[in-house]
Order: sequence, then structure tokens, then C-alpha cells
Amino acid sequence: MMIVPMAQPDATGGSLRPDANEAGVSLFQRLLFAASGLATGNAALLLFLLYNALRVRSVLLKAHMGEPYLALSQAREMFLLYAMLSVLGWILVGVPIAVMCPPRLVSRLAWPARMLIGATLGPLALLLIFVVLFAIQGRLSAFSLAHTESLWPFSVLVSTVSFLVYAALLRRRSTERST
Repeated sequence: MMIVPMAQPDATGGSLRPDANEAGVSLFQRLLFAASGLATGNAALLLFLLYNALRVRSVLLKAHMGEPYLALSQAREMFLLYAMLSVLGWILVGVPIAVMCPPRLVSRLAWPARMLIGATLGPLALLLIFVVLFAIQGRLSAFSLAHTESLWPFSVLVSTVSFLVYAALLRRRSTERST
């Protein structure tokens, strides 16, 4: 009589693809973590813009010049514009990163590497947004980055916070699964 050992469950959750559920994190969870990261990155941008608007407002009030009452509304308008662009950037860059990068690789990165990757993804997304917008308008030959200098630091802030939160959520989920 031959004894056949029973198959043990593996990390794929029964999927036929060996990388389908790597590190115990499904594709839906990765997209949810990426969306959570985007929301956190946008919240960080909102706090940054509001803090600076309050500083500008107080300086204008002390100097008795300018229009200090417009500082907060301008910060809100800047945030709304950039929040729309960041969702488009998330679709162009964030979703492919969440889908294609193995969760185990992202969760094992050292924090300086996470910060560097996060800081580079934002400008890449912003550049892709501008290229897509010019291509939609049919003016790709007139492509220019003139007068976009204030958007690049915002893209670095949002993408760095977003990627750090995404990586932290992946790491937390994979350590929960392993224990």
C-alpha cells in the first residue's frame, strides 16, 4: 500500500499561477493599498498647502497689503487641480506599479530605496500626464514644460508619501500573513 502525502496549502491561495497571490496580497488588495496611498499623499499635500496659505495670510495681514482673505481659497483651488491630476497620474503610473511589481519586492525594500522610488514616480507621472494632454489636443510637436515649475515639488511630495504608505501596507499585510 502506497501512502500519498496530502498537498499543503501554499502562498498562491490555490491559484494555478505561482505569483498570483505573492506574499498573501491579492491584486485587489494591492490596488486598494495604492489608492489608500494616493489618498494619504493628497492629504499630505492639502496640509502642506493649507499651512503655507495660513503663513502667507498672516504675513499679508501683518504687512497690511495684498488680499489675505484669498490665500485659503487659492490653496483650495490649487489642491483641487492637483488632486485631479494626481488621480490621472495614479492611473498612468500607480496602477501599473501596483499590478506589475511583486509585493514581496516592494515590501523588502529599505526605506531609503522606497523614498527614492516614491520621489521619482511623481515627476514621471506628471510628465506622462503632460504628454497625454498634449497628445489628446493633437499638439505633441508643441510640447513644452513652461510654467509647470510649481507642480514638480507637489508631485514629489504626493508620490513619496503615497509610495511609502503603499509599501508600509504591503509590508504589514505580508507580515500578518506569515505569522
